[in-house]
Amino acid sequence: MSRNEDVKNFLTRRRAAVDPAGYGFTAAGRRVKGLRREEVAQLAAVSVSWYTWLEQGRSISISHGALQRIAQVLKLTPVEQDYLEDIVFGHRNVPKEATRQLPAEVTAMVDVLNPHPAFIRTANMDILYWNEAAKKQIFDWSSVAKEERNSLKLMFMNAEYRNIIHDWDSAARHTISAFRSNYAAAKHAEEFEAVISVLNEQSADFRRMWNYHDVSKIGAGNKAIIDKNGHINRFTYTSFEIENLPGVFVLFYLKTEAAPPSAI
Repeated sequence: MSRNEDVKNFLTRRRAAVDPAGYGFTAAGRRVKGLRREEVAQLAAVSVSWYTWLEQGRSISISHGALQRIAQVLKLTPVEQDYLEDIVFGHRNVPKEATRQLPAEVTAMVDVLNPHPAFIRTANMDILYWNEAAKKQIFDWSSVAKEERNSLKLMFMNAEYRNIIHDWDSAARHTISAFRSNYAAAKHAEEFEAVISVLNEQSADFRRMWNYHDVSKIGAGNKAIIDKNGHINRFTYTSFEIENLPGVFVLFYLKTEAAPPSAI
């Protein structure tokens, strides 16, 4: 899917989600939900034709100020606003392509986090390395082919992985939304597009959720894994990008009896 199509689909969905009454517009006589294009243009102080062209995904001259006003009108979250800027202007930062050669000190750090699960993942959700606790308490990535060691592929295409995820539907939507944010910000999109292509072809669930156009980021949150005995093990997690390895993240899990998971 092209960036222009992403702009079109994202803006259309977010516009439909805004209650016109919140801006003093009547809901009577509307054929579709949400704000009309001309109402967004009026509130954002841009011309109707310009906003229409933007929403249609045309290549037009766009200022940050105009895009920020549109984001405010559509009540976008900070993460959604970053995503909109990424798909309109391209990546905000230009990271080097994520390397698959991990320094020994990085893998050693993950190992010494035992007995707590930890693993290394790229922005496009490829799993590069994991410690013994992650293998035992989360998933044994060595049990699948190297090209299938991707969180998104596993979530939609691997029955064993899907079955260990508590509240799979919510977790899958969040994983897709984080993947979409990373994809919009990426300079090297090929690795993302390869994942999208496979999942579009093989998973109806992915196609349905991808079209929601949700965006979020994976920073910290909660996760629940169903073990072999059917018990739900709950974790809090945090992730951080490795310095000098842009696009490569360490994810650390701490077992807890906290609230149910909101993300994966």
